Amino acid sequence: MKLPNLKSLASKLSHVALLFDESEDGLCILGLGCKRSIEIGGSLEGVQAFETLEKFTSAEKGKWTFGWMGYDLKNSFINFKNENLNTLGLPDLAWWEPEVVIRWNSGGRPEVIQGNPDSELALKGVSAIESQADEYEVKVEAGQVVWAWDKQEYVEKFSVVRDLIQTGDVYELNLCQTLKTTAPAKASWDIFSKLYSKTKAPFSAYMQCGSSRVLSGSPERFLKRKGSKLISQPIKGTTARGATPEEDARLIDELRNSEKERAENIMITDLVRNDLSRVAQRGTVEVVDLCGIHTFETVHQMITEVNCELDPEAELSDILKATFPMGSMTGAPKLSAMQNIEALEEKNRGIYSGSVGYISPEGDFDLSVLIRSLFHNAETEELEASVGGAITFLSNAEDEYNECRLKADALMKAVESD
Repeated sequence: MKLPNLKSLASKLSHVALLFDESEDGLCILGLGCKRSIEIGGSLEGVQAFETLEKFTSAEKGKWTFGWMGYDLKNSFINFKNENLNTLGLPDLAWWEPEVVIRWNSGGRPEVIQGNPDSELALKGVSAIESQADEYEVKVEAGQVVWAWDKQEYVEKFSVVRDLIQTGDVYELNLCQTLKTTAPAKASWDIFSKLYSKTKAPFSAYMQCGSSRVLSGSPERFLKRKGSKLISQPIKGTTARGATPEEDARLIDELRNSEKERAENIMITDLVRNDLSRVAQRGTVEVVDLCGIHTFETVHQMITEVNCELDPEAELSDILKATFPMGSMTGAPKLSAMQNIEALEEKNRGIYSGSVGYISPEGDFDLSVLIRSLFHNAETEELEASVGGAITFLSNAEDEYNECRLKADALMKAVESD
């Protein structure tokens, strides 16, 4: 199964939502057009963002909806002063009901599950899925990538985090920096297709809401609801793929037995357990596959699953307020980590380290973590990405800096003109 060829549709439609997982058990969903939508951005103080999303998704029963929730939506319900700027200008929340929704999986035929299956839009969507992209050899006209910090600046900020850990302000903090470039409005789909060719990530997503575009090659699930079950799968622990099977095996073994990486993962696992307990039935939170190793196209990752049975009284807004933003992108304790992130990173994260996904007609949802992703303002032609990693007492500045570069590799290659 290959990526659908959506270049023509993306150039003509205001709204496109593609969630793509070509693995054997993966699910692919395509939403085309827009019947209704909400967007929230700018000052978030006093805005009831998650309540607004809850009302939007429940207003029309039996409808699939898609969109993104930016990291800075935390400012709508967490009370601390934030004077940083959203430099890219994309909405913090964009969510919409497509005119047509098509679902398929590996080996299966596309099925129109929302909208008229005989409509021109549905037929074009099915045709795009069945024709598929020939290859990912596309030429991208992007500008030079500029990093927010050089190595010395990163090391200085790393040292500040280590001081915070030593004084007990935080136990772990996820420090991120931004990469900036430019690309024409028409380049969004081509950049995404190149990114996908480099990552083949299970939570790959292309989201287009007017001139605001999210191009994601994320390997991480934030939160999935299926009936009464709630599942989170935080990632902490990363190493590169090896050049040979033998080197791959050695790197996996080193990651599995790394005291530092396991400490990072276990700290965030505890944080996620605490978050889920706020909306779980008593005694149902459990950890599955602690520090399990998973292999992707460019990296090996350490992933733990935490799940629970939901409290029947918990609404969508309750669930999101209890868990958002995800602990794997903040650190612990969560509030202190977020406050220090604001000071250290010196800009709002915007959509980065937020979430993208769907909410089904039954109220189930699957939301990924917006990492390994690019964000495109097609109006200004500005293109951003961010990378980072968790810092603990056991962390080493040189290793953390190199990990940021590793995580940025596929993003950089996606905007190279070749």
